[in-house]
Amino acid sequence: MKRFAIFGMAVAALLVAALAMQARADDAPPMTEAHIERIRNHCVDAQSTLSQLHASDALLRVNRGQLYESLSVKPMAPFTSRVSVSRIDGTNLVATATDYEKQLVDFREKYQAYEEAMSKTLRMNCKNEPVSFYDSVADTREKRKAVHASTLTLHKTIKQYKADLKALAEELKDKR
Repeated sequence: MKRFAIFGMAVAALLVAALAMQARADDAPPMTEAHIERIRNHCVDAQSTLSQLHASDALLRVNRGQLYESLSVKPMAPFTSRVSVSRIDGTNLVATATDYEKQLVDFREKYQAYEEAMSKTLRMNCKNEPVSFYDSVADTREKRKAVHASTLTLHKTIKQYKADLKALAEELKDKR
């Protein structure tokens, strides 16, 4: 799975290199005719690459989404509930589990925004609308980065939950 994600990022980087342009800011000078022509000339390749990236990202999203969901539903929620019902002070554990749930919602929302941006980009006619296509690719890239950042946050929280769990186990072990 990691190779798939790295491949997707490499393909996106190659797309950017193939277009040979910098991301445009709102106050950036207009694109030159040479840049626009380069986009038109690489249009089919860019759309093909984006389609492949879209397909691999969808598969990755399903697999990761199921993993994140199962972590929440299977070990975290039942254990955190049991700690609360048993009147054990698991404040850190409960707080981390709550953070994880919020981050999972954020991940879903960011992925949905990315999916919509990618679908919009793939529907565009890059030969007729090269500047809009370029801007759409840049927007999609930013949304994909947001999804990646969200996954990093989820992984950090999973590690924190594990650390909280170990600390709680040590605390309970010392009370015996």
